[in-house]
This record gives sequence, C-alpha cells and structure tokens, in this order.
Amino acid sequence: PSGNIGRLPVVNTRAAFDNSPDELRLYLIDGKDGVEFQPYRHLPHAEVVSLRSSPELSRSVLAKLIAEKERRNNIFAQVGVNDYTSYRVNGETGGKLPRILLLVDEYQELFEGDKDGIASNYLLQLSQQGRSAGIHMLLASQRFGAAGMLNQTGIFGNIHLRLAMKMTKADVESLVEFGRRGKALIATCDLPGKIVVNDKGGDDAANVTGKVAYLYPTHRDELLQTLNDKAETLPDDSLPRRVVFDGKAQPNLIDNPYLTSLLRRHTWPTAQELEDFARDAVETGGLGIVDWFYAEHPRVVWLGQQFNVRGQAMMVFRRRVSENALIVGSANAARYGMLAASIVSLSINTKPVETQFVILDRSISGSLWSGVLQVAYASVLLPAGFVAEFSRESAKIEDILNTLISELDKRRDMNEDDLASVPSIFVVMTELDRIEAMRRKPDAYGGLADSPLGEKLRRLYFEGSPLGIHLLLSFSGVRPMVNVIDERRGLVNFRHRVALQMSEDESHTFARNRKASQLQLEGPLPICALYLDLESDKSIRFKPYSSESSGVTQDESLVDQLLIIGNELAGRSDSL
Repeated sequence: PSGNIGRLPVVNTRAAFDNSPDELRLYLIDGKDGVEFQPYRHLPHAEVVSLRSSPELSRSVLAKLIAEKERRNNIFAQVGVNDYTSYRVNGETGGKLPRILLLVDEYQELFEGDKDGIASNYLLQLSQQGRSAGIHMLLASQRFGAAGMLNQTGIFGNIHLRLAMKMTKADVESLVEFGRRGKALIATCDLPGKIVVNDKGGDDAANVTGKVAYLYPTHRDELLQTLNDKAETLPDDSLPRRVVFDGKAQPNLIDNPYLTSLLRRHTWPTAQELEDFARDAVETGGLGIVDWFYAEHPRVVWLGQQFNVRGQAMMVFRRRVSENALIVGSANAARYGMLAASIVSLSINTKPVETQFVILDRSISGSLWSGVLQVAYASVLLPAGFVAEFSRESAKIEDILNTLISELDKRRDMNEDDLASVPSIFVVMTELDRIEAMRRKPDAYGGLADSPLGEKLRRLYFEGSPLGIHLLLSFSGVRPMVNVIDERRGLVNFRHRVALQMSEDESHTFARNRKASQLQLEGPLPICALYLDLESDKSIRFKPYSSESSGVTQDESLVDQLLIIGNELAGRSDSL
C-alpha cells in the first residue's frame, strides 16, 4: 500500500469488531513516530504493539511470526492436516489458533541496517507460507518498494491485495505493481482519502476506486471502550499476553505480560503452580525456565523490557550461595523504578506468609524518585498482608542488621525440614554509603576494612541466601558501592548485577567487561541497563522500569501503576 496511513486504524477497528480476541490477534509495528498505533495498545486483540520501533526490534517481531508459523506447521503435522483451513474444519484438536494479522506502517524501515537481508527473507517466507498457517500481513508506506529490500518481486507477487492513494506523478509512473489502467486511476487520487483497490494481484481488470472511511478520534475511543467492555466477559485464556514496546520510552510495569498473567489469577499460585508457570515454554505463556525447582524457593523479579518482541529482563532468586543482587548507576529514576518493580514482582510470586520484606530507603528526600519505594511498601505490601518493615532513617540500620543477624543465626541451627517452612526474607537497601557507620575504614595496611556494621552486612550476603535471606542493594555508582562492599571479596557474593551507564573502568570492575560503558551509544533515551548473571555468564541489555513517566505509551506513572497492582492484591488478602 502507498499513501497516507490514516486507513490502518479503520482496518484495526473493523477487524476487531468482526472477530473476537480468540479468533484474531493483531501485531502492530510503527517504525515512524508511534502516533497512529498508540491508542491500540488497549485493544483486546492486540498481542504486539511496537511503537517508534528500531529496525532491529521490528525485525524481531517478524522473527516471532516465523517461529509461530513453524510451530503451527508442527501442530498441523501432528494432527494430520496440511493447512490452517483444514485445521479449523477438523475442529482444532491441537488447541485454539487465532488468525494473526501483521500491520506495519513505514515498512521500508525494516530494511535499515539490514546488511544480511534478514527482513527481506522473513517477509518472503511470510508472504509465501504465512497464509497457510493463518498468518496474514498488511504493509504500508509512502511508496512501493524500499532501499535494501531484497526479493521485492517475490514478496509483492504473493500480496494479492494492493491499495494505492495519492502519490507523486513520478511514483505512479514507476509502479510495476499496477497495470496501465490502474496507474491511470491512481493518478486521479488528487485528495486525501481517495483510493484504488486491487484484490487480484494487480490484474488491470480488477481495479476499484473509492474513498477511505475516516475514523474520528472520539469515535475510535468509544469503539475501543466498547471492545474492552466486551472483552471483560471473556475468560482470561482467550485474551493475548499483550506486549507493548515504545522504542523511545521506558516500559510500563503493568504492560509486562507475565506479571499481568499472575495478577489475573485473583489468587497467589501454589509452589507447584508457580513451577509449572515458570517451566512452560515462552510460546505458551510461560517463562521457559527449565531448572525451576520449588524446593529451592525460587522467586522471579522483573526489571524491564528487552530489545525484542517477547523478552522481559528478569532475575531469579533461589536458596543458593550468592543469590543476592546489586543495582548500580547514576540514573536514579531507573534504579528506583527497578527496585519498586522488584518488590512488586516478589509480592506476586507467593502468598504473604511465604515472603517478608525489609526496606531501608536512603534516597535523597524530595527527589523525584524518593517516594516510590514507600508507595510499594504502603500501597502494595501492607494491603496484601505481607510482613514488611520500611524506614528512611539511617539510625535504624543497626537495629535492622541486628535483627537480621539474629534470624540468620536461628536459621543456621534449623534442620532442613524446618528451614523449608520459614519464609524468604528480601532485604532492599539503598545508598548505604550515605550512612557513616556502614562505610569501610582505612586499615593498618593502607587499604579499607569493613566497619563493625559492615561486618554484619558481609555475614548476611555471605551466609544468608542459602537460608532464605536475600539482599538487594543499590548504589549511585561503583565508587559509592566500594565504600561499603569490598570489590574483591564482597562483590563475588552478588550473583545478580544490574548496571546502568557508567565509565569504562567502573564497567570492568562491576561487569567484568566494557558493556556497561556502551549502553547509551544511541542517545540518552531510552535509558538502557545491563543485567549480568555471573553463574551462567549471561548478559542482557534492556530498558528498565523507571519512576519517571516518558513516551507515548505511559498513561500512568509508576506510582499509579503500583496503586493499580496494590488494589488487585488487596482484594486477594480478603480471601486468605
């Protein structure tokens, strides 16, 4: 298709009214500015909404559809049919498979920087084989063809429906997708909204002229509300696990499909149910973690959104050695956004009797991020019935550490059965370098030694995690961190590390490579972070949650999102 993109909202809305979410799923990609598709992030049928997408991200959406095509073909083979139509006729014995419609605005951006022709190869496969698997696509741009697009004849040759609107005379004359009569009709499209439609692969006898329906924003919003009201009556498993990605903004916590999946349950999962959820394949709604064993009391924490269509950056705490976490960097809104998201994630994993919290927030009072942890405590943990302690006072650190050490000693004396029955304790503390009693002191050899309170902290991160006491500490930089934690003997006890943009020297100290010094090479937004799992030697670049709203996709601030989640969990506590 060519011309203005105003027709795509009509396609979205009409298709949604004609089909329920378990009959039709939409994948929406806008690589331009995200304005057209932004309202459809709330459409019940939308499974992927990618706004202001980088070419790399847009190509990952295509890769997801290729994988889905192969998955469906395997299902067809297992039940003895050849294609999607036969599968539907035979009663969908392998499970419900909705049709998928991919809509791409400015599709030429798929090919930017694509030296290996990946996007061209994906589009060729989808155009040739997608329909037989129930996967269809509608591509839109200002003109047919694109620089860097390979296999153009093969791709367009498999797209039978062609639509053209107002174009320049030179673009019309260069068309090979329409015949002489078709091009003559396109030349008459002198006003926005006039259109030429051909559903016979460009056959010159099959051209139809007309006008595009215009959908006013107010009417569109009313229709979307009507669709959402209808979706409220549907079972949860008929709705897609929606992925919303804004290439220039930080992600929404409430857009995390895994977190929302657990919220929809209306009750906390049992240990076995959580294990089943964790072990399930990503394609079927699970986390794809095959080494999840409930006997280790695992907990999953979500940190943000990876730079691909399905990836959600996460870390998993288990009762093993070194199962502690550090979040380090000067992007304070992102640091505290991840900490709040961690607290919320942990509160959704298990019943309140199985998890406790200790939070010491030493953020600067009055800063934009200073209140977010207290909101997580007061509006999520307490209403849901969790045992939790919160303080902003540095004078509280000694009492907190003494209580935790006492619990540590008690657990060391327990047998395995008794230890398995005690709740996990997650200790979230920030800016400990701002507490003088926690700072390391010069020793007789010219180095730094732990203070008395620092020694107690060291015991906790050295001995605590196998006993169910996990530390999640955060500092504004590597230098403030090493004022509290020995970079050689202490740092090794933190398997999970999250780095924000830092200097190359700091990156080598904290991440053992220079990746954390290269996070913002593409500009200051979106803020990027690096998750490192030292045990598996894994590193993931992602967009972290932030306490500051940004971008077109964020209707609610993080605080607003915490209140929404808190209300959901508070309803659960009444049924305990």
